[in-house]
Amino acid sequence: MSVRGRRPFEVNDTVAYGLPNPRLRPPASLPDPERQAFVKLMASCPAGQFQASDMPLLCLWATVTVQLEQAAGELARGGMVVDAKPSPWFQIQQQAARTLALLALRLRLGPQSRTRMAPKKKPSSLSYYDLQRLGGDDAEDKAGEAN
Repeated sequence: MSVRGRRPFEVNDTVAYGLPNPRLRPPASLPDPERQAFVKLMASCPAGQFQASDMPLLCLWATVTVQLEQAAGELARGGMVVDAKPSPWFQIQQQAARTLALLALRLRLGPQSRTRMAPKKKPSSLSYYDLQRLGGDDAEDKAGEAN
Protein backbone atom coordinates (compact mmCIF):
# COMPACT_ATOMS: atom_id res chain seq x y z
CA MET A 1 0.00 0.00 0.00
CA SER A 2 1.49 3.34 -1.01
CA VAL A 3 1.40 6.34 1.26
CA ARG A 4 -0.13 9.49 -0.12
CA GLY A 5 1.47 12.88 0.07
CA ARG A 6 4.98 14.12 0.32
CA ARG A 7 7.55 12.08 2.21
CA PRO A 8 8.73 13.80 5.37
CA PHE A 9 12.14 15.43 5.22
CA GLU A 10 13.32 13.67 8.38
CA VAL A 11 12.14 10.43 9.86
CA ASN A 12 12.98 9.11 13.29
CA ASP A 13 15.16 6.03 13.07
CA THR A 14 13.50 3.63 15.49
CA VAL A 15 13.39 -0.12 15.77
CA ALA A 16 10.02 -1.68 16.50
CA TYR A 17 9.72 -3.49 19.80
CA GLY A 18 10.57 -7.17 19.54
CA LEU A 19 12.57 -6.85 16.32
CA PRO A 20 16.34 -7.27 16.34
CA ASN A 21 18.40 -4.09 16.24
CA PRO A 22 20.09 -3.79 12.82
CA ARG A 23 23.02 -1.81 14.23
CA LEU A 24 26.36 -3.57 14.09
CA ARG A 25 28.04 -4.44 17.35
CA PRO A 26 31.79 -4.03 17.86
CA PRO A 27 33.84 -7.21 17.59
CA ALA A 28 35.24 -8.63 20.80
CA SER A 29 38.79 -8.13 19.50
CA LEU A 30 38.54 -4.30 19.70
CA PRO A 31 40.24 -2.76 22.74
CA ASP A 32 38.10 -0.57 24.99
CA PRO A 33 38.92 2.90 23.53
CA GLU A 34 38.29 1.64 19.99
CA ARG A 35 35.11 -0.11 21.16
CA GLN A 36 33.82 3.19 22.57
CA ALA A 37 34.60 5.00 19.30
CA PHE A 38 32.82 2.23 17.36
CA VAL A 39 29.71 2.44 19.54
CA LYS A 40 29.71 6.24 19.32
CA LEU A 41 29.76 6.04 15.53
CA MET A 42 26.97 3.44 15.44
CA ALA A 43 24.83 5.56 17.74
CA SER A 44 25.26 8.67 15.57
CA CYS A 45 24.25 7.05 12.26
CA PRO A 46 20.97 5.60 10.99
CA ALA A 47 20.44 1.97 11.94
CA GLY A 48 20.49 0.61 8.40
CA GLN A 49 23.47 2.59 7.11
CA PHE A 50 26.08 -0.11 7.66
CA GLN A 51 26.18 -3.79 6.75
CA ALA A 52 28.37 -6.61 7.99
CA SER A 53 30.65 -6.13 4.98
CA ASP A 54 31.54 -2.66 6.33
CA MET A 55 32.98 -4.12 9.54
CA PRO A 56 36.69 -3.90 8.57
CA LEU A 57 36.33 -0.23 7.59
CA LEU A 58 34.35 0.53 10.75
CA CYS A 59 37.01 -1.10 12.94
CA LEU A 60 39.68 0.87 11.11
CA TRP A 61 37.64 4.05 11.66
CA ALA A 62 37.55 3.36 15.39
CA THR A 63 41.28 2.62 15.56
CA VAL A 64 42.28 5.72 13.60
CA THR A 65 39.91 7.88 15.65
CA VAL A 66 41.68 6.80 18.84
CA GLN A 67 45.08 7.40 17.23
CA LEU A 68 44.04 10.90 16.19
CA GLU A 69 42.80 11.71 19.69
CA GLN A 70 46.01 10.37 21.22
CA ALA A 71 48.15 12.43 18.84
CA ALA A 72 46.13 15.57 19.60
CA GLY A 73 46.59 14.96 23.33
CA GLU A 74 50.34 14.46 22.97
CA LEU A 75 50.64 17.63 20.89
CA ALA A 76 48.68 19.57 23.49
CA ARG A 77 50.94 18.23 26.26
CA GLY A 78 54.32 18.48 24.56
CA GLY A 79 53.78 21.26 22.04
CA MET A 80 54.28 21.37 18.29
CA VAL A 81 58.05 21.82 18.50
CA VAL A 82 60.34 19.44 20.41
CA ASP A 83 64.10 20.07 20.50
CA ALA A 84 63.80 22.70 17.72
CA LYS A 85 62.12 20.14 15.41
CA PRO A 86 58.47 19.44 14.65
CA SER A 87 56.97 16.94 17.05
CA PRO A 88 56.68 13.39 15.63
CA TRP A 89 53.09 13.42 16.86
CA PHE A 90 52.29 16.10 14.29
CA GLN A 91 52.96 13.70 11.41
CA ILE A 92 50.94 10.98 13.13
CA GLN A 93 48.04 13.39 13.56
CA GLN A 94 48.19 14.46 9.91
CA GLN A 95 48.22 10.87 8.64
CA ALA A 96 45.34 9.87 10.91
CA ALA A 97 43.31 12.88 9.75
CA ARG A 98 43.87 11.93 6.09
CA THR A 99 42.85 8.34 6.77
CA LEU A 100 39.68 9.45 8.58
CA ALA A 101 38.76 11.74 5.70
CA LEU A 102 39.14 8.87 3.24
CA LEU A 103 37.14 6.50 5.45
CA ALA A 104 34.41 9.11 5.89
CA LEU A 105 33.84 9.09 2.13
CA ARG A 106 33.80 5.30 1.97
CA LEU A 107 31.41 4.95 4.91
CA ARG A 108 29.20 7.87 3.79
CA LEU A 109 29.82 9.83 6.98
CA GLY A 110 30.57 13.27 5.61
CA PRO A 111 28.12 15.86 4.29
CA GLN A 112 29.25 15.36 0.68
CA SER A 113 28.63 11.63 0.88
CA ARG A 114 25.17 12.05 2.39
CA THR A 115 23.91 14.42 -0.30
CA ARG A 116 24.04 11.76 -2.97
CA MET A 117 22.82 8.55 -1.42
CA ALA A 118 23.92 5.35 -3.05
CA PRO A 119 21.19 3.24 -4.64
CA LYS A 120 19.63 0.92 -2.12
CA LYS A 121 20.28 -2.49 -3.58
CA LYS A 122 20.47 -5.64 -1.58
CA PRO A 123 22.74 -8.37 -2.88
CA SER A 124 20.91 -11.37 -4.20
CA SER A 125 21.30 -14.56 -2.24
CA LEU A 126 23.91 -16.91 -3.64
CA SER A 127 23.44 -20.62 -4.09
CA TYR A 128 25.72 -23.12 -2.42
CA TYR A 129 27.55 -23.61 -5.72
CA ASP A 130 28.07 -19.87 -6.20
CA LEU A 131 29.51 -19.64 -2.70
CA GLN A 132 31.87 -22.51 -3.41
CA ARG A 133 33.02 -20.80 -6.60
CA LEU A 134 33.67 -17.56 -4.73
CA GLY A 135 35.63 -19.48 -2.13
CA GLY A 136 37.78 -21.13 -4.79
CA ASP A 137 36.74 -24.67 -3.85
CA ASP A 138 34.97 -25.49 -7.11
CA ALA A 139 36.20 -28.81 -8.51
CA GLU A 140 35.11 -27.83 -12.04
CA ASP A 141 37.34 -24.74 -11.98
CA LYS A 142 40.28 -26.83 -10.80
CA ALA A 143 39.63 -29.44 -13.49
CA GLY A 144 39.45 -26.66 -16.11
CA GLU A 145 42.76 -25.20 -14.91
CA ALA A 146 44.45 -28.60 -15.21
CA ASN A 147 43.54 -28.89 -18.92
